[in-house]
Amino acid sequence: MSKFSSLKTSSAGSYLGFYAVSALTTAMFICAFLWHLLSGSPFRAAFEAEYLAFIYIVIAWVGLGWLMCLIAGIGFDILPLIHGSKPFHENAMRQFLIINFAGQSVLCIATFMQTIEKMLEFSTVGISFLCLSVLLLGGPGRRLSKESMVPSKDDEVGYASLIPGLVFPFFGSFILGCWLYRETAGVLELGRSFMIMFFLLITLIMIVSHFNRRLNWQVIDPKKVGVRFGLFFALALAHILFAFLAGRENSDDITLIVQMQNITLGLAMIWVFIMCNPVKITRMALTKGGMAHSRPIFAALWMLPFSSFHAFNAASYTSRPGMPGYATFLCTSALLCIWGYAWYLHEDHLHINIHKRRVNWLFIGSFFTAFVAIQLLFLENARGDVDNQTEQMIWIASSLFGSVVIAFNFVRMTLLSLQPWQRIPMFYGRYLQDNSDN
Repeated sequence: MSKFSSLKTSSAGSYLGFYAVSALTTAMFICAFLWHLLSGSPFRAAFEAEYLAFIYIVIAWVGLGWLMCLIAGIGFDILPLIHGSKPFHENAMRQFLIINFAGQSVLCIATFMQTIEKMLEFSTVGISFLCLSVLLLGGPGRRLSKESMVPSKDDEVGYASLIPGLVFPFFGSFILGCWLYRETAGVLELGRSFMIMFFLLITLIMIVSHFNRRLNWQVIDPKKVGVRFGLFFALALAHILFAFLAGRENSDDITLIVQMQNITLGLAMIWVFIMCNPVKITRMALTKGGMAHSRPIFAALWMLPFSSFHAFNAASYTSRPGMPGYATFLCTSALLCIWGYAWYLHEDHLHINIHKRRVNWLFIGSFFTAFVAIQLLFLENARGDVDNQTEQMIWIASSLFGSVVIAFNFVRMTLLSLQPWQRIPMFYGRYLQDNSDN
């Protein structure tokens, strides 16, 4: 192997530690919320009393916690291979994992405090740790962008795969700042919408990366990525602005600003769906026996229109848990996409033939059940029926069960597995070959 190839592969395989931490902290998150759900602890009353603040905490815990571990693991593992750079160092990986785990642990402890004041104080410490861990990814992200040896016009995802790394420093600082200034009207809505738009961007990049780069289905022309992503960013920024203004209004009425908040959210989601060329993906995935692909990522794509529908119709719901568009997207499309991408990458490391990969139907089925429960919950709510505890419990139970299944599989395939895994994942070795010939 050439010196250049050795440089590119120095981070390959580092994903295992990230996957293991993500699985353990997912289990911690599930156990904590199951305990509070079943025991009637003070946390439940606090959640209802300070709903906006605790929704922010939960989204930050999920997004900057165990999901961010998977995103970072994927990035540390394959981006050096693709871009011919060595931006990541072992110290950076270790520091991220330690600080991120500490933040999630403190947030877990916060839920067991006896007063709202203590819960919020501990949550401030936990969110600070999580944001600091995200900030640590900023340096490697900038180096990756600066040292990338792949022109954006030659990359199947264009420059988009480097955007999250450049955003990380601003992202972490912004989320922490919004939390610290949460007493100001509209600031928590601002931070919450920013987190959702960030994960909508991650979902978009992963879907395009999977079908365009990994499977080479050519669902989007790399030359057109820039313009299409530009429109996405315009819609995302518009939604963030209207979310902030709606929070500033603090009105129970459906004002024009609230309507614009819902419309821009729905447009951003439907544009992501259109960008991914769903017709071509569906034709290639399902017709003539269907080409091999990740079922969770395919499902994540087709859940975007439903999330968009609930975003457009949010004003018709009499009770809006975390906003229907947010809740539907984060609990279905975002989770399925990130977990599906992470799982597919691990199977690439094992060099399992893509035509022989098994589908975890238990995982898919649990999330499909949760998805149906979400639809029934919001549709009944739109008709004025707020007594829908059954649908809420099915939604929560199915989502938690699916999370348990995937968390167990991540633990099994990292900590408990004796299977040999390859240092260079299949397909990504072509980047070494391409550059060794230059």
